[in-house]
Amino acid sequence: MGKVFSFPVWLALSLVWTAAVAAYGYTTAPYVPLDVSSSDPATAEAFRAALTRHAVMFGLLAAVPPAIALVLGRLIRGRG
Repeated sequence: MGKVFSFPVWLALSLVWTAAVAAYGYTTAPYVPLDVSSSDPATAEAFRAALTRHAVMFGLLAAVPPAIALVLGRLIRGRG
């Protein structure tokens, strides 16, 4: 049972998870439509805020589940 929670398995699954989240985040990234002026300061600030919020959300989505799995795997492996 201890081999199921080994570090190489965790690393491989974490890389797959991170790649999937990155691909989805890239395809759903905010953009400025062509019919909106991108040189307007308010539009530029709103776009920057949306892009920052998007990057933080997907960064946490990519990092937190593998970190939780690592901690839980170490706890389970430590007991066995």
